Amino acid sequence: MIFSCAAMPWPPRVLIVEDESIIALATRANLKRMGCDVVATAATGQQAVEYAVCKRPDVILMDIMLEGNMDGIEAASRIREKNPDLPIIYCTAYTDSATRVQAAQTNPKAFMGKPLDYLALKEIIDDLQ
Repeated sequence: MIFSCAAMPWPPRVLIVEDESIIALATRANLKRMGCDVVATAATGQQAVEYAVCKRPDVILMDIMLEGNMDGIEAASRIREKNPDLPIIYCTAYTDSATRVQAAQTNPKAFMGKPLDYLALKEIIDDLQ
C-alpha cells in the first residue's frame, strides 16, 4: 500500500532493516513519499550493524526476524553498544508479549506491528526532530 502525506519538515536519514524484499521496497517508497532519505536497506543483522556505523542514520526501522544468524533484537543490542542514542523503531509481525519484553531491553523508540501504519510511523519519526 502506498501512503500519501505532506513531506516532513526535516529530512531524516533512515536505515531499513527488513529481509522481505517486497516489504523493504514498499517501506522505502512510503518513507520517500514522507520526505525521508533512505540511506540503505539491510537484510541481515550483520548488515544492519555495519550500516548503522557507516551510513549514520537518524533512525532505524528494525524487523526482528532477519536472514542469517543474528535477529533484529541482537542487531539492535550491538548497535546500542556503538550508538546508545540512535532511535530504533521495531517493525515486526512478531508482537507477542515475550518478544516485546525481549525487544524492550534494547530501549526502542517504538514497537509497531505489521502491516505498518505509515501515518503512525510518520508521527513517531516527526517526534524525533
